[in-house]
Amino acid sequence: MSDGTLFSMETIPTEAQYQGRLWVADLLDLTGAALVGWGAVRAAEQVSTAGALVLAGAVAWFALSAVGGLTGRTPGRHFLGLRLERGEGRAPGLGTGLLRGLTAPVELLLQVVLQRRPLDTRLGVHARPIPGGARGWVRGLLPQLVGVAVLAGAVWSIVTPTRQEMLQYLDSTLTGWHCCHGTREVTWQCRTSLSRAVRNAKGGDAEVEKLLRAECPVAAARLTP
Repeated sequence: MSDGTLFSMETIPTEAQYQGRLWVADLLDLTGAALVGWGAVRAAEQVSTAGALVLAGAVAWFALSAVGGLTGRTPGRHFLGLRLERGEGRAPGLGTGLLRGLTAPVELLLQVVLQRRPLDTRLGVHARPIPGGARGWVRGLLPQLVGVAVLAGAVWSIVTPTRQEMLQYLDSTLTGWHCCHGTREVTWQCRTSLSRAVRNAKGGDAEVEKLLRAECPVAAARLTP
């Protein structure tokens, strides 16, 4: 066997060179989309039912897939130093990006079993390193920070109480009573509920303001000009 033949047999196909990193990037993006969907449901003061969470997460995922199709980049891919291409350096396009929104979650499972990405191959897309090395990575960072900011806002919505949760905690629980009267150590739930209540009251929420002035002296003190 000649050296040339041996080399050609051991050459890793373009589609397979970065599939491990692409798998991690897809997992990060899918997780981020799920968190954004969850945060959006809470920010809209909706009940976090399974149906609402799945719908909101799907909307976030397909929006991200559309951006990834048009640009080849997503926050997860950028973090891993990759972009998705079709052909020689071309972004996949909107249609392919949306189709990949359907196939990528399935591919996450298939790749574990098959150690390859057959659906990406059918779509004609593959991962490549971001052109330009470290400089190219830095130049492309700013657009991805928008996605990071959206994710941070979603996480904040998840970890802070909704209006209904705040009212129930301050008005209907013993720990909420202690929070309102400052008789116990301040917890995260207490701090965030008080902050939310004060913001709502100052924003013109008459129901919350009435509750604070009547039942929550700690928060009522913050309303005094």
